[in-house]
Amino acid sequence: MQFPPVTRSLRFRLSGFTSAVVFGLGGLALGAVYLAVLWRLRSTTMRTLVVTGQSVRVRGQTFVVPQLAEQEMRTIESIFREFLLNQVAVVTLVVLVGLFLFSLMISWLIAGRALKPVRRITEVAEEIEATDLSRRIGLVGSDDELTRLGATFDSMLDRLDEAFQAQKRFLAQTSHDLRTPLAVIRSNLDVTLADPDTSVADWREAAEVIGRSTESMTKMVESLLAAARLDVEASAFVVTDLAELAARVANDNQARAGADGVVIESRVSKVTVLGDPAGIERALTNLLDNALRVAPSETSVLIAAGVQDDCPYLAVADRGPGFASFTEGDGRNGRRGLGLSIVRGIIDAHGGDVAVGDREGGGSAVVLWLPQPGGSIPGALPIL
Repeated sequence: MQFPPVTRSLRFRLSGFTSAVVFGLGGLALGAVYLAVLWRLRSTTMRTLVVTGQSVRVRGQTFVVPQLAEQEMRTIESIFREFLLNQVAVVTLVVLVGLFLFSLMISWLIAGRALKPVRRITEVAEEIEATDLSRRIGLVGSDDELTRLGATFDSMLDRLDEAFQAQKRFLAQTSHDLRTPLAVIRSNLDVTLADPDTSVADWREAAEVIGRSTESMTKMVESLLAAARLDVEASAFVVTDLAELAARVANDNQARAGADGVVIESRVSKVTVLGDPAGIERALTNLLDNALRVAPSETSVLIAAGVQDDCPYLAVADRGPGFASFTEGDGRNGRRGLGLSIVRGIIDAHGGDVAVGDREGGGSAVVLWLPQPGGSIPGALPIL
């Protein structure tokens, strides 16, 4: 048997439950009244009134019970009792039916008013699309459970919208970074293939350009995969020595820096944090990679690790063109912004922040703040 859709709604169930409770309580009350009347009729008889000499007072007038025969008295009592009980029963049934219908109607109205915020939440949820998270519920009224539910839903939408916007910006930036080496590869191949007089040396030169572009794309893809693993590896945080990590990154890149005529300096102090060592090392390596690509020859790049205002930090500073080198990414290889986006994703996963500024005396300074649970991030950058 197929029931109407309205019978499967929460409003119908709430109305039915509330009405059943009210009807049950009303039925118990009327049943108690009926039993009380029945007990009173059976305990107070005409015979008792006669024996005790009592009189009956009705509407201000006093009547004396006449002397009747035993059989007559019992017959009158029985008829009167049955008549009165029948009237009470009829009135009770009518009242019960009216009470049920009235309680059902009131329960339906009350349930509809109580579930109005839920309908609002449902309507907004149905209208939300993956590409548009701008809709909000905006419930107003008393601070009850449903209003708090709506506020929580709006807060969740705010976080989702912010995350989607960040993902869109990240994808737009990534697509640009990936198109650049692809365009270089395609243009070199087209030029080389279109020239019938291309020599072996020309092919070798084109292969070298394509090799460098392929290497650049490989690094980008590795960075993207690292960013995709951030959420998965966030639960694998362990105690990490930032001083040891900074010294290792500096030592691993000394040869590359020396080839470009740049010296890597270290200024570290003992400091530990709870985090992902591989992720933090990748973030620091990306910063160092940016710094080495913009740092002029015969200058130095500084890697620092320490604590300021009880907040651990890692920092990379260079003597390059300044803050623009990190926002525009115009380095020797023409690589733009992806490295810093990966860095920000890693630090966000650790509950930290990335601060970028101009270094005193020229150059840029990038600081990775890694606060411990309950800690705050200092407002000023450390002196580098």
